[in-house]
Amino acid sequence: MAKRLVWFTAGAGAGLAGSSYLRRKLRQAARRPAPAAAGFRAGASLRASASEARAALAEGTAAIRRYRAEVARQSLDRPPGR
Repeated sequence: MAKRLVWFTAGAGAGLAGSSYLRRKLRQAARRPAPAAAGFRAGASLRASASEARAALAEGTAAIRRYRAEVARQSLDRPPGR
């Protein structure tokens, strides 16, 4: 029983020490001012990604239209039943 009490106390102490260390580090990080350029870079990156996504969607849509037109053209060239 004494061993359990020792290990419980050691674990509780380690948990308390770890949580207080983490709380201190988080508070220090929260006090540091964020660089102004970080928001600008994030916005620019988001805009670039959205632009790339729109371009990929337009390219895919054009490819589908070309494919459907080719299939329609081929079906008109072949007589039915063959």
